[in-house]
Amino acid sequence: MRVLKWCARGVVVCLLGGVLGAAQGQALDDIQWLSEEYAPYNYADPETGIPTGISVDVLQRIWDRLGVERQASDITILPWARGYRIAQDDPNTCLFATTVTEPRQELFNFVEPLVDVSIVVVGARDGAPAINSVDDLAPYRIGVVRDDIGDQLLVQQGAESTIIRTDSARIMVRMLRGQRFDFIAYDAHTARWTMQQEDIDASEYADVYVLDEAVMGYACNKAVPQEHIDAMQSVLDELIADGTVARIISEYRQ
Repeated sequence: MRVLKWCARGVVVCLLGGVLGAAQGQALDDIQWLSEEYAPYNYADPETGIPTGISVDVLQRIWDRLGVERQASDITILPWARGYRIAQDDPNTCLFATTVTEPRQELFNFVEPLVDVSIVVVGARDGAPAINSVDDLAPYRIGVVRDDIGDQLLVQQGAESTIIRTDSARIMVRMLRGQRFDFIAYDAHTARWTMQQEDIDASEYADVYVLDEAVMGYACNKAVPQEHIDAMQSVLDELIADGTVARIISEYRQ
């Protein structure tokens, strides 16, 4: 009934959700989904431990429309560097939410765009120096999450700063508060969300430089069959077009 009801909404997506769902549903069901603590996009609910967030909610809509029998509890939350490595090595794995960049497109096949992001350099508001280019960051220590987009962008853009790599955003923002480094490089929304979780007054910090404006999506190992990527992409396009993705984002980004 779910397939027939949905077919009325569009022939192309019906074929993907019906034919592919029936012929290849088992393979879609078997994909390993990895994520990290990157609120408000994806994170473990503090009370239940079950993954939630913008990208989780959207993924559940994709699963539902394709008839994939998976739940949020099937998603594994890992430290970013570990998940990033597994997603490259395991041929049946997708990692999210992952910022889309040209170097990463060489490593993964993406289902995107999921949500727009702003990767920024954040520092104490009082006495913040004027930063107009990556070169201006050279004298400073910058905290990042290992292999996160902030880490990769600093390297790709040739920053000569002292880059201090941490294993989680919580450690990173605590070290910023403790003045272990001068700045952090991270997604603007996630940096402030994490500060609030750590009882850090986010209003005391400001974005001093934008490293990149980009989008995030679901990054799948290159060995994941292209027909599965195409099926998920078509459904994501539908969810964007009918306003579902925008509504989900508005629930988390206040």
